[in-house]
Amino acid sequence: MSEPLYGESLLAEVYDLFNAWGEDNDFYLGLCSPAVGSALDLGCGTGLLAAKMAERVEVVGLDPAPAMLDIARARPGGGQVAWRLADARDFELNRRFDLIYCAGHAFQSFLAETDRRAVFRQVRRHLARGGRFAFETRNPAARAWLRWENAAPRRAAHPRWGEVELSQRLLSERDGLVSYRSRYRFIDQGRTLEADARLRFCGLAALRAELESEGLSVLALHGDWQGGEWREDSEELILTLARAGDQPVLD
Repeated sequence: MSEPLYGESLLAEVYDLFNAWGEDNDFYLGLCSPAVGSALDLGCGTGLLAAKMAERVEVVGLDPAPAMLDIARARPGGGQVAWRLADARDFELNRRFDLIYCAGHAFQSFLAETDRRAVFRQVRRHLARGGRFAFETRNPAARAWLRWENAAPRRAAHPRWGEVELSQRLLSERDGLVSYRSRYRFIDQGRTLEADARLRFCGLAALRAELESEGLSVLALHGDWQGGEWREDSEELILTLARAGDQPVLD
């Protein structure tokens, strides 16, 4: 799950500049109903969502990148979250959660079917009776990677490092496995860092087969963050799951 892009401490420091709070975070926070008492954030990154979620419920934030967890611990509200350095494919917390989620397209870092199935198994083991698991992945039919090549660089100001410019370049795409390069130019520092990463774009049929084989079932499927109906050309695949056979009680 962990790519070099997420392990470099300097890049972890500027991650939030280009990944601020958005409607996706609102969606996940909205899953925290009064019946939810505990939540597990898989791939919590710098902890933006986990810290906000912890204002309402008990939260464990799990991530394989130490540099990201350093930022998470130091953020306002970070002391209210139990942070764990671990991989979502292989962890043991010896407890179950009412809500488990994997936000920020982190699920696309699981490149192979064996990776995704391992995550689904771990989720099922850690999901409380009646609990829910939610995650999103970009719909491969929308071919979002084609827009990255021509996207204009983005700039933002960091309180410590000054002006930072981020650009991305597509390296390759084959059968839904996309490789790309992120280039961070620290303008005030006269320094540039580049990091390559890969993402898996997995279709709905394959996802259904994998999750159902691991004892999970789909409760809801949306195509946008407003809860819109999913269509074949939707940008997102946003799924809410439960353990197969469970009657959801957390609405």
